[in-house]
Amino acid sequence: MAQRDEADRLTSKPTTPKKPKITREMRANARANPNSWLYVIDEAFDPNGRVPSWAVVGAYPVNAAGDIVEDFHPNDRYRPSPKALGFPEPNNDLERLLQLVRTNHRPAEDLPKVILDSTLFVYAMSPVQRTVIGFHNTDGRVLVPAYTAKSLVPKEWPHARAVLGRDMVGLLAGHPVAINPHDLVTAVVPAEHLVQALARER
Repeated sequence: MAQRDEADRLTSKPTTPKKPKITREMRANARANPNSWLYVIDEAFDPNGRVPSWAVVGAYPVNAAGDIVEDFHPNDRYRPSPKALGFPEPNNDLERLLQLVRTNHRPAEDLPKVILDSTLFVYAMSPVQRTVIGFHNTDGRVLVPAYTAKSLVPKEWPHARAVLGRDMVGLLAGHPVAINPHDLVTAVVPAEHLVQALARER
């Protein structure tokens, strides 16, 4: 779906958070549950709600006295959330989904449908231009850059016009769309996947 290898080349890999700091609340919880494990939950999840196994950062052992033993056992299946990685607060649904896809919290297959209903900013030579323009990447492929916010548009662009994702599909001529290229979180989505998403609506 969204071509992750391309996206990964354009962004740095997220780093795994450090060993969680032991808080006063965690110590109180441990005192109430001696001879157990204290599980640390990713901050994006409600610890009192349903928490998937991959949202558990890891666990500290708790001894018979109810004290936390500072021997943290990380969960090798943990997928840090955008919040835990310090990603900026998303401004719209597409930015939110991009972050969730980037951190493996949502599948890349969810992107095309949301792109169709999102306003994107594309390159334009003049304010009246109604076509889209692509650029060659380092591999020689032509990608059509599109940004989720006008503030992300490169300053050297002569103009940027707002276009609804679904209105852009017919103008791509088969070329993939690069969402927020060179930003912290990006994705490359093939044109045919957007065409398929449009067809599923009919």
